Amino acid sequence: MHATEIITTIFDLFPFALGGSIIAAILCSHIGVYVVSKRIVFFGAALTQIAVAGIAFAHLPFVGLNPAIGSALFTTLAAILLSQILRNPRIPRDAVLGVSFVVAIALRILMIQKSPAAEASEIETLSKGDILFVTSEQFLLLAGAFIVVMAIFIFFRKEFLFVSYDPETAQTQGFNSRWWELFFFVTAGIAISVATRIVGDVFVLGFLTIPPVAAIAAAKRVRHIFGIALLLSLLPPIIGMYGAFALDLPAGPTMVAAAFLLLVLGWGGRRLRSAFASEN
Repeated sequence: MHATEIITTIFDLFPFALGGSIIAAILCSHIGVYVVSKRIVFFGAALTQIAVAGIAFAHLPFVGLNPAIGSALFTTLAAILLSQILRNPRIPRDAVLGVSFVVAIALRILMIQKSPAAEASEIETLSKGDILFVTSEQFLLLAGAFIVVMAIFIFFRKEFLFVSYDPETAQTQGFNSRWWELFFFVTAGIAISVATRIVGDVFVLGFLTIPPVAAIAAAKRVRHIFGIALLLSLLPPIIGMYGAFALDLPAGPTMVAAAFLLLVLGWGGRRLRSAFASEN
């Protein structure tokens, strides 16, 4: 296919896939700034797998839940539990999240084995991140979640920043750090469950980490991180969608690869500028 044919095909036949991937990328990148700053990257990894485990649970013959409900139920309960366990200073955070991550994968595999073949195939598709067939209903669900979650993060920005970057000061100034962390974990968990259900766990985890890492490395001030992460989350879905059609690749992983490519190019550019400046 020629470039014009690819672009026409994307906008004519897959507008919800492109729009949904952009919305999910922005949402995950914004949440990811907090996740990376709190040094709980495995939280995102664990919740994506827990969300898929919830979807697999919903597909079990004796359960019969809506997959979206199963995903939201698992991630919400996990977020509440993790918000409490992670406050225990005796247990390393990465150990708790690592255990959650591997147990969620094990449960997902076991439940997929007990699911009918058609449902098992659908669950596995989520892990591969095939987002080309996002429906209008799924797009509206994702857009609604985006509006609600982003409104929460904007309205309570001060509180979330305090408990993420300086929890001790937040406590001394009267903030209930335990409650605000619980609120953050549950809100992030719901957002991750919705996004995972629609665009896949590979995509969600990729955008929870890559744009925030690039933004934190590039920004000189904390308030600039979110804006840079937003900009860095806009291009990869577009580049990745085009690349997926041009190279006959799965869309989700290609978008993650595009985000990583931008990260590498940005890092390389900074290194070249630093080297050039030192020579002069």
